[in-house]
Amino acid sequence: MLDSIDGSASRYRLFEYLAASEGEFVSGPVLAERLGFSRQALFKHICALREEGLDIKSVPQKGYMIKNISETDPMSQTLMDFLLRDDPLFNKSIYFPTITSTQHAIKKLAQQDAPEGIVAVADEQTEGRGRRGRSWHAPSSKNLLFSVLLRPELRPGDVQLLNLAAGIAVRSVLKDQYQVDAKLKWPNDILVNGRKICGILSEAAGEPDRIYYAVTGIGVNVNFTEEDMSEEVKDIATSIKIEKGLTVPRPLLLSRILHSLSSYVLDLKKSDGKEKLLFSYRKECDTIGREISVMQDEEKFTGTAQGITEQGALVVKVGEKEKIFAAADVTHLRMK
Repeated sequence: MLDSIDGSASRYRLFEYLAASEGEFVSGPVLAERLGFSRQALFKHICALREEGLDIKSVPQKGYMIKNISETDPMSQTLMDFLLRDDPLFNKSIYFPTITSTQHAIKKLAQQDAPEGIVAVADEQTEGRGRRGRSWHAPSSKNLLFSVLLRPELRPGDVQLLNLAAGIAVRSVLKDQYQVDAKLKWPNDILVNGRKICGILSEAAGEPDRIYYAVTGIGVNVNFTEEDMSEEVKDIATSIKIEKGLTVPRPLLLSRILHSLSSYVLDLKKSDGKEKLLFSYRKECDTIGREISVMQDEEKFTGTAQGITEQGALVVKVGEKEKIFAAADVTHLRMK
């Protein structure tokens, strides 16, 4: 799997050259000369890019042209490599049309000593799951499903901070780029009007005093409609398409989320990074101040969410006492 990460260098060079001239035709002879391809090899690479779903126009006597790169969907390995090329952390990706789980793929790479920052993206997961091993299904090619490999300088008890960082990163993109009124629900959901638009799952491997690696999986409901939903999720799920009527290019959304996430993850390596992350999350978390129910180990508690600890755990006032939950299922009961 590691060998597949770099992809076709020649194909990427061709795409990069066309992208630099986006919206303008470049002749076949010029492309062949500048890139050192034969005419036959050039045509082969053009066909391969088109098979990835990239819209490359060709006109006799004019050459080849690509346009509207930022509006391109479906997913494409070459396009993802291009969009992530300047990201300070997440600049290597692997695309799967179908896979059991992007979490599984990244864990396997982590166990092979792959470096931090690799991203696995899929159009469809056959064994996608959320917290506590719950199955998680999404229609193919409608949503954004990906996992990232992290090697954070955190103690195992601080792994919840990765969920918080991912939540802030996704919410900021949804709100700033698409005007979606998204709310953070501790520990790992993003809601719009009480309906789920994003789920996050962070898992770590290590020893009692250190983390070897962590895998953070993110699923964003992007372009599915209510007709795509099963009956059991129609009242509890939503998407950007449903909320705003927009068909959103998933590769661009992916790059925006990863650029946002990389800044929060890299900040965690700084002396004041944890404090800054917690300040931002506490400010934006919609769970704080609400009456909630908490399910942990088959036991249910009802109380008021008071705040977030230094480790990212939830503080809840239950009766006259405060309880701290490092991980649990939370339901919002009342508006603030």
